[in-house]
Amino acid sequence: MIDVNKKGKKVLLVLLTSGTPSSAIDFAVKRAKKENTGLIALYLLETELAKEAFDRFSDIGFTGDKPSSRLSESLMKEYRQRGYEELGRVQIKAMEEGVGFEPLTEEGSYVPAVLGLIDRFDIGTAVLVKRRERAFLKYFSRSLSADVKKKAPCEVVIFTEE
Repeated sequence: MIDVNKKGKKVLLVLLTSGTPSSAIDFAVKRAKKENTGLIALYLLETELAKEAFDRFSDIGFTGDKPSSRLSESLMKEYRQRGYEELGRVQIKAMEEGVGFEPLTEEGSYVPAVLGLIDRFDIGTAVLVKRRERAFLKYFSRSLSADVKKKAPCEVVIFTEE
């Protein structure tokens, strides 16, 4: 098995809360194997995502202006559970290919968190997944993956959510 702590540029795979496409996982594992380095998989508990969910619940009248702490805890618990499942999928693929694997779960904002990890772990390739945009909204929103690609000091490969 390849040591994830081995010197050299590692591969970072940033998992999507709604499910990471198998093609992105396969690419990241194969790249780590080809480069003879480790794979770091990040499941980011995005603070913006939780706020967006609360705002939607409030907008449709499901909750008041301030969601209860129980709702907040429940939502974060669900995100963590999804994270464990996603990280498990990557770990199985990495083990099958003999690639060193390090799982990470962190809370934060997408762009600063990903850029911080790229610097902290000396990443050579970052594999990101862009959310599928609704036709109307794509003209009014920016892609966080594109922001990372613009600012990252490494190769960034972007897949689109299936």
